[in-house]
Amino acid sequence: MSMYSESMKLTFALLLLFMGCLISLASGPAGIDVSLPGELLAGTSWFNHGDVPSLHNVIVTYLLLPRTLMALWCGTALGAAGVLIQSATRNSFASPATLGINAGALLAIITGTIALPEFTDHFPVAVAFTGAVITSLVVFKLASAISHSPVNLVLVGMAVTLSVGAVSAGLLMFWENRLDGLYIWGAGNLAQFDFQAVNSSWWLVAGLIAASLPLARRLDLIELGNDQAGSLGVNVRQTIMLSLLLALLLSATVVSQVGMISFIGLVAPHIARGLGYKATWSRLLAASLIGALLLLSADILARWVPLLLSEGHYSVPAGAMTTAIGAPFMIFLLTRRQTVNNLTQLPKETGIRALFRVSPLKLLFIMLALLLCSVWLSLGGGLNANDFDLRWPRVAAAAFAGCALGVSGLVLQSLMRNPLASPDVSGLTTTGVLFVVVAAVLFPGLDRMEMVLFSMAGSGFALLLLLSLSRMTGFQPQMFALAGLCLSALASTLVNIALVLGSNQSSEVLLWLSGSTYAISKGLVFFLAAVVLMVAPLLLLLWRKLDILQLGTQWPTILGIRINPVLIALLLLVALLSSVSVATVGGISFVGLMAPHICRVLGLSSHRHLIVATAMVGAILLVLGDALSRNLMTPFELPAGLVVSSVGGVYFILLLLTGKYVQRR
Repeated sequence: MSMYSESMKLTFALLLLFMGCLISLASGPAGIDVSLPGELLAGTSWFNHGDVPSLHNVIVTYLLLPRTLMALWCGTALGAAGVLIQSATRNSFASPATLGINAGALLAIITGTIALPEFTDHFPVAVAFTGAVITSLVVFKLASAISHSPVNLVLVGMAVTLSVGAVSAGLLMFWENRLDGLYIWGAGNLAQFDFQAVNSSWWLVAGLIAASLPLARRLDLIELGNDQAGSLGVNVRQTIMLSLLLALLLSATVVSQVGMISFIGLVAPHIARGLGYKATWSRLLAASLIGALLLLSADILARWVPLLLSEGHYSVPAGAMTTAIGAPFMIFLLTRRQTVNNLTQLPKETGIRALFRVSPLKLLFIMLALLLCSVWLSLGGGLNANDFDLRWPRVAAAAFAGCALGVSGLVLQSLMRNPLASPDVSGLTTTGVLFVVVAAVLFPGLDRMEMVLFSMAGSGFALLLLLSLSRMTGFQPQMFALAGLCLSALASTLVNIALVLGSNQSSEVLLWLSGSTYAISKGLVFFLAAVVLMVAPLLLLLWRKLDILQLGTQWPTILGIRINPVLIALLLLVALLSSVSVATVGGISFVGLMAPHICRVLGLSSHRHLIVATAMVGAILLVLGDALSRNLMTPFELPAGLVVSSVGGVYFILLLLTGKYVQRR
């Protein structure tokens, strides 16, 4: 790339950035016309010559200007962090958002605000950095425990993000009074009221980017391979550690000031590379500039959306807008054949190592006994008739929803040959939640049966989209899982936007959104039971095909199985089970992930036994989770989904750390 073309691109980018700053300063309640530069300059106190500040003056100087500067610095930091992480890991899908770094930093800020408020208030970057380090260590450890595939690194990172996000949501809900305002802030809110945050962060961001430039040459050599870089005198381990450390500091600085800003660190490096910046140092600077422009544009759009929807008194977080833009971009990357080939160049399937070898029939009888005991305990034992009549619909709903989620997770893991697949991770349940939330905001007073229809429509839409993407990528299971994670992140973000714009109805939706059996009707329980009792036997009839399909694509073809029709039929049944469970009990995570794992750890391998076992284990998990949520903090009741997600996250981490995963080559 010639110096002339580089300077032209740089000049054009700076021009766009300058125009973005003008539009940002004009996009506020002051009603300033960007076509009048004199009026814009007159709005700042620097050109007021000591006169008494007007409302116009105050809004521009203390609201719009610091917000614009904060968007520039945060976008710059995230763009640079994305380049450092992608170069160090040699993974084009790695970023602070997809590796759980931002989620860990946010959880640390929330926890610090509860436990050490004064320390967190004075040293927010240190607290956020601690959370980012812990989460990144967990993600890299778990990913290496499974395999060194770049896809698995991102899958683990986004799965851990779901678990950490559930814990953060639980803390925000329980300590609502103490954490007032952190819900919107945590979604990435760039609103500023003075220059304090800008003054405390710009020098740190600039210093960290300057410290990253000397590593650029070594990162270029590492992209050739660790062995080649080592033979050329590069200390590979030290370079990777320093690069990741600087990236974590940049990400922690952003999270500590404005909350979670997702996907800027993923999109900006790709755009920089697409513009021809191949060397790390030039890509680092270009991505920093592009990141600033992207975040500034997203913040402007976040301020325009409520006005376009006639909801000007509400504010959409900029972080939600970046996810709404970045997740489709990531899905677009998955449709590119070159990207798919690069990500799947190290195909390693993973499974679960069995701990016990017990007779399947004995194990099924034990599980049935445990299920009956858990139902009895959840019902409260010797309840009187009135209490029993109030409680049995909740217990039955939890049991049948657990069955649906457990079986759905089993089928997805078998089809994708990936133990990280589940309805929530694959985007089926989250898209169903999105459709229900949007319907509840647009049509207040939605009953549960209507929620079932919207949830089924959402899951069906997600399945259709994922199947279309899978067709573009050759029906590769890992690509299906990664696209599902992107769809899940996008749906979760759109849910937050819908709740912000429809805050009058959001309070009644939040409890259901977190996963709860509260106030469920008997009619809906009967509907859920009918669907589960209809679909589960159909899946049981297909147990032989599931046994063969999990062996790969070669054996089913040899045995005469038409893979694509069977795959579509199984996914349709999974979508039906997932959507009905969502409409009944809301967003429940990790049941579909844990139930198949537990059954495989206990030694079951054939789907003839696995389908029945995962149905019972899923029911046990959700019934006990619902009982625990009702009794853990009496007289207060926690959402069952948050309890199950928190336990599921701990289980997920312990299972991987204890080495129960095994690789098949």
